[in-house]
Amino acid sequence: MSGINPKRVTVFVCVMAVIAIFIHGAQSVREQQKAVAVVQQHRVMEAAAEHAQYLARYVNTGFSRKPGSETIAVAVASENGTMNRAISAALESRFQQEHARILFPFFKSEFVSDGLFQEAFNGSGEILNKLELTKSLDGVVLAQQNVQYAQNSALENVITATMQLKVAVVPVSGQGGGKTWTFTAYGPGFTKEVARQSAEERLIKQIAADTKMSLTLQNH
Repeated sequence: MSGINPKRVTVFVCVMAVIAIFIHGAQSVREQQKAVAVVQQHRVMEAAAEHAQYLARYVNTGFSRKPGSETIAVAVASENGTMNRAISAALESRFQQEHARILFPFFKSEFVSDGLFQEAFNGSGEILNKLELTKSLDGVVLAQQNVQYAQNSALENVITATMQLKVAVVPVSGQGGGKTWTFTAYGPGFTKEVARQSAEERLIKQIAADTKMSLTLQNH
């Protein structure tokens, strides 16, 4: 019986070692690929959850567009950076005369208080896209309220509130131009609160009697 050839043994051991290293390396690559895939999937899920929380903070979800009529949402920002629901309701009632589908309340108060309203009112389409409004709406009615006060010493210091409301109808798709209107009302009172309330009541009456505003979006 011939003896074992040391060189062949050495070669065999080296070959087996190389094979073992190759197998281990391949397994390590697969494990790394799996780990990367798990991390990426986790990041995607986190991003989706964060976006869902973002939407839930600013809009009431669950609405969808209906064919055959324009679906519009209304938001009004008062001079102190809060949602004005009285004027929002007045605009909703006014625009329902055009047989449009008005979603109110669609925007939550944080839409105004967190500054998103101002960005959208200033013409930022990014906010409208980030809120995915094209899934629910054809357009938005955004109105910004401002008030100035003047005191008349000749009339027993009666305060006059001058209230201005700028209204814009904006398509959420970015196609076509928007429309704008401005309303102005005056209210007297012995306090700013009374004068403001009087001006707002007159402003709401103007909105109800208006015949110029239209929801028909240009090039829509």
